[in-house]
Parts: sequence; C-alpha cells; structure tokens
Amino acid sequence: MGRHRGGKRGLYPPKSNKGSREGTRTPAKDEWQPSDPLSKQNALFEEYYTKQAILPAEEMPQMLQSLAQELPTTFRVTGSRAHAETINDLIKTTYLPTLQNVEWDGVTYAAPQQIPWYPGKLAWQLSTPKRVVRKTQPYKHFQKFLVGETEVGNLSRQEAVSMIPPLFLDVQSHHNCLDMCAAPGSKTAQIIEALNPHDERSTGFLIANDSDYKRTHMLVHQTGRMPSRGLMITNLDAAYIPNIDLGGGKKMQFDRILADVPCSGDGTLRKNMEIWRKWGANDGNSLHALQLRILDRGLKLLKPGGRIVYSTCSFNPAENESVVAAALNLYPGQLKLVDVSDHLPELKRRPGLTSWKVATQAPASQDADKPLIWHDTFEEYEKKIEEALTEAEQNDKDKKRPLPASLWPPANANELNLERCMRLVPHDQDTGGFFVCVLEKLVDAPEGEAVAELPPVPALDDVIMADEKGASTLKRSASPSGIEGAESEAKRVKAEGEAEPAEESAKTEAAPEKKAGPSRTPKKVRKDASFKEDPYSFVDPNHEEVQSIVDWFKLDSRFARDKLMVRNDTGSPLRTLYVVNDTVKAVLQNNDFTRMRIISAGVKAFVRQDSSKRGDITCKWRVPGEGMIEIVSHLPEDVIINATIEELRIFLSEMYPPIERFAPEVQTWMQKLGLGNAIVRFQPGEMAGGSLPLPLILPVWKANTSVSLLIDKKEKATLSQRVFGEDLSPVNPPKGGKTEGKAAAVVVGESEAGAVATGEEAAVDQEEAAMNA
Repeated sequence: MGRHRGGKRGLYPPKSNKGSREGTRTPAKDEWQPSDPLSKQNALFEEYYTKQAILPAEEMPQMLQSLAQELPTTFRVTGSRAHAETINDLIKTTYLPTLQNVEWDGVTYAAPQQIPWYPGKLAWQLSTPKRVVRKTQPYKHFQKFLVGETEVGNLSRQEAVSMIPPLFLDVQSHHNCLDMCAAPGSKTAQIIEALNPHDERSTGFLIANDSDYKRTHMLVHQTGRMPSRGLMITNLDAAYIPNIDLGGGKKMQFDRILADVPCSGDGTLRKNMEIWRKWGANDGNSLHALQLRILDRGLKLLKPGGRIVYSTCSFNPAENESVVAAALNLYPGQLKLVDVSDHLPELKRRPGLTSWKVATQAPASQDADKPLIWHDTFEEYEKKIEEALTEAEQNDKDKKRPLPASLWPPANANELNLERCMRLVPHDQDTGGFFVCVLEKLVDAPEGEAVAELPPVPALDDVIMADEKGASTLKRSASPSGIEGAESEAKRVKAEGEAEPAEESAKTEAAPEKKAGPSRTPKKVRKDASFKEDPYSFVDPNHEEVQSIVDWFKLDSRFARDKLMVRNDTGSPLRTLYVVNDTVKAVLQNNDFTRMRIISAGVKAFVRQDSSKRGDITCKWRVPGEGMIEIVSHLPEDVIINATIEELRIFLSEMYPPIERFAPEVQTWMQKLGLGNAIVRFQPGEMAGGSLPLPLILPVWKANTSVSLLIDKKEKATLSQRVFGEDLSPVNPPKGGKTEGKAAAVVVGESEAGAVATGEEAAVDQEEAAMNA
C-alpha cells in the first residue's frame, strides 16, 4: 500500500524508523507519547513544499497547522446495501442523539458526522480526541459499539483519504482486478465489495498481493470479513509479479489494478509523529525508481481499456507526478490520464503539478543541519556528481549511482495532462495527505517494440550527492530489502532461464485445460525452499464426502461441486473444503503455486466437524461463517428453518441450550432434526425485548439433547447489543467448549442476496461438549 516506509516491511521495510512507536510510556495513561511531543514542525519540510508550490504559498501555514492536529477517527460501513443501511441507521438513531454536545474539561465536542463525498454516506468522521472518547460515558458506549461491529466485519476502521483510490477504480462485478501492494487490506476489502462477490452473477476475480509474508496473513484476516470465491492472496514482489497462464495459450490481463505503492509517507504526519523529526528530501528520491518499476509492471499486466489507479500517502512530486510522467513517456500514445473531476464531486482536491523541483541533502554526519541542495536540471545535477567523484569512483559503476533523470519534469510535462492527478491536503477536509491519479491503457505496446529503459534501483539505497562545497558524499542507509529483492529476483530469473515478467513467460509450461474432475498439481517450474504453504488440489466432485454434503444440505444443481478444493496434493477431503470461481480455478490449474506464492484462495465452504466414526451423524461437515453466503443461495426453502427473536434470545444467552429450554412448538422441529449442521433463519420483528429489522441466517449444530449457535462469543455479544441492547452472551463458556476460526451471520434484504456480518467463527468442537450432551 501507499504507506510511509515505517509501515511497510519485508521487501519494503523502513529506511528509517518512521512508523515506530519510539517514545516514552506515560505510566498513568499507559499510552505512547513522542519523545518530543512539541516538535510538530520541520523547517526543511516547510521550505521544500513551499518551493514545490503544491498549493499557494499563503496556504502553507494553514496546512502546517492542520498537520500538527490530531487526525480524526474515520470508519466506513461494510456489507450489502440493505445491511449497510441498517448499520448506518443504527448509528444515526441510537448513538448520534447521545453524542450531541458532549462536554469534557470545559470543552464541547461535536457529534460524529457523515463524510459527504463517500458514496451512500456510509463513511463517518469522529473528530473528538481519543482521551475524551475514553473518559466520557456516551463515547465509551459508542466506542464499544464500534469495536464490536468492527470485530464482526460490519465496520472498517480506515483513514478517510485511504478510502479514495478504490472508489476511482470503477470496479464492475465481471472485472479481473489486482491490488499490487495490498496489506493490511482495507482498500482490498473495498474492491471485494465493489466486485459484489456474493451475487451469483458475479464472475469477478481479485489478486491481493503483498511482498511481506507476515502481512499477507494480515490480508487473510482482513479479507475474511468479506469472503469471496474470486479472491486469491499472493506473496510477490510487486515489481516482479509474473505473467499468469489461464490455459489454452491465454494470459491473464487485468481490467482494474490498484498500485498503492510504498512511499515516504509524509502525508501521514498527523498520525506518525516521528516523521516530523526524520523527514528528509532524500526519502522520496530514493523510492522513485522502485515506485516507477511497480507502476510499469502494473501497466504491462493491464488490458487495453483497463484502468490503473496509482496512489501514495506522500505530498512529494518525486514520488507522484515524476513517476506518472515517466510512465506516460515510457508508453507514448498508449496511455492517458483520466479526467475524474466529475467523480465524487464533494471531494475537495488539488490538481497535479506540471512543474516541480528536485532537492537532495547531505548526510547528517557531514552537515548537522542537512540543508536542501536544489538542482534545476538533471544535467546540472549530473555535472556536480561527476565533479565530486574521484577518478576511482567515476570508474566504479556500483558507487556511481546518481538520481535518475525521470525525477525532473520532462520537456513535455505540459502536454501530459498532469493536472488531472489529485493531491489531497489536510486542511481542505480535515484529512491526511494523499496523491491519486487514474491511468487508462489505450492499446498494448506493439510486439517487439522496445520502450525506454527504466531507471536502476539502488541495491543499497546509495545516493551520491554533492554538497554546496562540491565535496563528494555517499549516503548509505538501511537497505530496503524490496530493492534487494527486486534485483535478486531479476538475477534468479536470468539464472534459471525463466522469461522475465515483462515478456511472455514462454518457458513456463501451461498445463492443458482440465475437464471436470480431480485435478493434479501443475508441473513445477522450480522449487522455492522459502515458500512453505500447502498446495491446492481440486476434489473429485463425485467423492463420497462431497456427495454426503450435497445430500444432507440438498444442494441444487447450480452448486459448483467441481470447484471444491483442499489444501493438500492428493485432493483428499480431510478437514476443509474451499470453493472458488472459474477464474481462480483456471489460475490454480495452469500455474505453479510456488512461483505464484499463493497464500490463500477462494472461500472456506465446508469444515469437517466430527472426525470420529460415529454412525449416527449422517454428514460430518458444517458450513462455516465464511461459506454461509455461498451456500444459502443453493439451499431449498425446506432446508432453512424459520425461527423467531425469542429463540435467538435463548441461543445468545446460553452456549449449549438444551432443547427443553425452547417453546413446545420449537421443540417439535428441533426433535425432528438429525444430528449435525442446520441452517436457521430468524425472522424480523420486535419481541422478547429485541428488534430485528432484517432476516438473519445463522448456522446451528444439533446434538443429542441441545441445539447451539455456531458463532463465537464476540459475535454473540455484538449481535446481542444490536438486537436486544445488551450483552446476553455467557460470561464464560462451559468447560469442554472451544471456539476458533471465523463465523458469520447472513442478513438478507428483500431485494438482495444478502450481506455478511463476519466475526470469529465458532468451530465449537462439540464432540465432547455438546454432541454428547
């Protein structure tokens, strides 16, 4: 993502410790404070951006003042339209009235407000300081609601400007999409929502990629709140994402790509105080080549007529307009900047620059003040470098690493429509800083046509500069391993004889198209010893375990039993079955999963609940929360059991309520249930001290003498608060019970397939606790 470098690890770790929580802990408040909380100023930052003229000079004090203020808390509502409106109405009718004119320590604070430019008014801004939220009762109550709804996926905590790039992608339900630098996944979730993966007509596909292995698992967690059978998560260097085979000689081309690239992150000053102290002009300069390579790779993977959004959380033209201008000049006549001025009309934005300047700084060891050294042209800068280098250094290409010419405005800058780029500044709408632009690919480059050479990426982030006295200096900072990773990947590609990603990967054998039935793991092109994930294999659709599931749930003929897969190389349904769409299946069958570094794919559709050989359980599989929305649409009406809020209250109040706890008429249908998983639809209404505005579909497990909800305590607590205004869930689960994984409730609107309210799934290992109750 376009985060400051302190937030990007793995292949793109911080050059300095910008995202760290350096500082001192205040014991009384148990919260982190910057080492110097009064240092929210930086003369070089002010000088740099005043000279760059990113806004009129008279506005600079206003921007600096805004940057010194605490960033408001912002969040957005997720889910289907009917579900989103329900949550939005709950905020407006239940919480907003209690938050009007809250006073603390003599100051009155405004209530949360809807963000005017966000579609459907589904995003909110809370400007009240965190200390007030923690200490006032109305906000404590509201904060508890926010935390609970975020846990189950109904809300997403996300900075306002971070919501913008996916909105300009204009994603449609049939698009093939790529999020190149996706973790932690808030923008990815927006793309999934736009793809409408729960609509059976949706054929959309999304690769969410991140270069950091650990952060890909953060992506798995984040996207688990919006499960999609068309989602795949990969762990690749964004600048070297390989060509993807689809079988039959076809290669994947994407309709929509988000390139929210690693950046210096000075647009995040309001929440990352360390940047005030450590900001430097060299930060953006050193990232320019890497950002351009990522954007260039995205452009190569984009289909003609497709759209790529390039974004950073930096104000710096070295990372923004210079990268975009360089990309446009790499492909003359093949790209255009899209004018999106009529989209999100209430969003205040500043036009992109057509002219900017380049500055460097001497290292701190050479000059304590690190003054900015301005270079009017690349030629003038290059001359200074040549004069500053010794004869030995001039002959050493590893040390002669000047800044690339593409950092400077090109001669045709005024012809590139760079004013169509957008810079978001904090004092316009009380936000962080961001840069966004939309590029459309008009045509593919003619085959065999060479494009201009990309600037080299410094292996050690070395930038040779000449100070004002002409002395040669070498800056050697902590190496961004993303740069090293890019170079090592390029060397590996050449050494192993693979086609480079910019070319057709002709040397990768495409597996023949598969017919319905069990699949074999694609032929391995190479082994990656560092990649430890298990492979995916498709299950024989006629396997007896699959048949038991189909029979038990009476799944209709539309259910894609040929797209069920497992994480092993034998295709044996041992523990978990995943379901994917056609595109994911084609990718998995025609590409080596280690080369693609696939972390996750599809939706968990069924989980084996009973591992014993009990003959009284006909189907030993259950529908987990992630798969609920996928399965419900294939169930006949007589399989879904109708219940009321009264039954919901009992389910929420007890972990394993015995059947006799329910009304006689309810006991009748419970007694008729066979042992195993069942699906219950709680009808809307007002009774039992609660109110349910929409139908709610939940999984339950029928044991010998009890029927229990397959959702965990967190989701029970949140659901209790929403329906009954109090937490009815048991304080402690009974001994023998266990919760793990993820679960979801399906909220069904009148005209929509449904929405997912995801929380931690209750794997509820009930063999010991409830099945034998």
